Amino acid sequence: MLIRLIVPGEHARVEDLNTSLEAVLKRHGIDAGVRGDVRLIVEELASNAIAYGGADGGSIEGKGVGQYELSVNIAIAGDLLTLEFRDEGAPFDPLSTAPPDLEADIMDRPIGGLGLYLIRQIAEETHYRRVDDANLLRVSLRIPATETSS
Repeated sequence: MLIRLIVPGEHARVEDLNTSLEAVLKRHGIDAGVRGDVRLIVEELASNAIAYGGADGGSIEGKGVGQYELSVNIAIAGDLLTLEFRDEGAPFDPLSTAPPDLEADIMDRPIGGLGLYLIRQIAEETHYRRVDDANLLRVSLRIPATETSS
C-alpha cells in the first residue's frame, strides 16, 4: 500500500489529515494502537511544521499565502508502517532536538519538547533529510502481529 495525502499548511486542517489517515489505516486493518500512535505523530509533526515552518497564514519565499502544503506518504511493507512527512517550511531536523529533562520539576521545564520525545520512543526508526527546499521526515512503526485464536 502506498497512499499520499496532501493538505494546506493550516492548523485547522491537521484534524482533516488525521481523519483521512485514520480511515485509510482502518480500511487496511491496522491495529487501533498503531492508529493512535499515528495520530500522535501527525498532530505533533504537522503542528510543529505549521507553527515553526512559516505557514498558517504566513508566506514562504517564492510562495503566496495559502500555497504551503504538508504531505504524508504512507507505506506498509511487511510488519512496518512508514510515514514520510514533507513540508516546504524552514529547515528543521526534529531528531536533533535534545530530549526533555524528565527528572526536572514540571514547573521548571520549558513548554514543548515532549511530543518529539514521544515520537522517538514509539518509532521503530526515524530519519530526517532536507531535499529540494523541503523537510522530509520518515517515521516507521512496527505493526504488531495479528493474534489468531486456536
